[in-house]
This record gives sequence, C-alpha cells and structure tokens, in this order.
Amino acid sequence: MFRKIRRKEKQLTTDDCNEILRAAEYGTIATMGEDGYPYAIPLNFIYHKGSIYFHCAKTGHKLENIHYCPNVSFNVVKDVFVVPIISESKFKGFDTNFNSVTIFGRAVEVFGDEKVEGLQVLFKKFLSREDSQMHKEEGMKYIEKSLNRTKLIKIEIKHMTGKKGIN
Repeated sequence: MFRKIRRKEKQLTTDDCNEILRAAEYGTIATMGEDGYPYAIPLNFIYHKGSIYFHCAKTGHKLENIHYCPNVSFNVVKDVFVVPIISESKFKGFDTNFNSVTIFGRAVEVFGDEKVEGLQVLFKKFLSREDSQMHKEEGMKYIEKSLNRTKLIKIEIKHMTGKKGIN
C-alpha cells in the first residue's frame, strides 16, 4: 500500500527517524478537504509513545479536513544546509544536506488522561529553556484551564520512512 523509498542508500533507520521526531521543533501536516484540495500547514508537535500529538483550537480548516478524511501525512525536516561538492580538487556544484521523516497515519482526537498527558508533554518540550523553567507551575495550571477550549489530536502512525541527504 505504501511506496518504498527509491534511494535505498539514503534511507534512515527507524531509530534515526525516532530521534529526528523527538528533536524536531515543528512539522507539516497535510490533510485532504471535502473540496478535493490538500491543505498543508506547519505546527509544533511532540512524538510521544509512538504517535505524533499536536494541539489546536476547537474549530478550523485542518479539523474540518480531518473530520472529512482522517488519513493524513506528516513531515519533518532537520539539519538542512548547502554543501559544496568538490571532486578531484575541483568545484562541481552544490548539494543539500537534510534529514527528513515522512509519516502516513490516521488523525484522531484524544480525551481524558491522554489529553492532559499529551498537553503536559507538549508544554514541557517547548518550555525547555532555562529562563522558562520558573513558569512550569503556571503552565500546568494554564493547561488545566485550557482543556475545554483546546483539542489534542493524535496521529496514529501507519507507515514511516526517513531519508538523509549527503551527511
């Protein structure tokens, strides 16, 4: 059902993919709308317990699309930089380094304890700077107050591939 990666020498291991997902700050989700158009939007996320989680408002374009078709694609890219290609001491051009992970899965809303845990883990990921640690307690209280106006969506991963550039 899912395509194999064409350039096998560039394929990343599952462990490499997991590490990239844990470290990446944002990814892009692609959904399909009732109008037949895809919709892709960047968002912050966490990779937790083998799934992707992201928060959002109670309504909006991506939620309408997920309601219409819960099958989604999600992509992250890290370590992007341009490298000169030199062969036999001669400049040959440029290439781009990157590490990317592409996921196909099903998006579902989560509730209860899973929702609270997911929001807490998301908050902690983006509250990692030392100067923000003093606001950790306020953040946890904010999560509790925001539960009724926030949705947490989980992407249940069905297929995942990773690809590297020239590194």
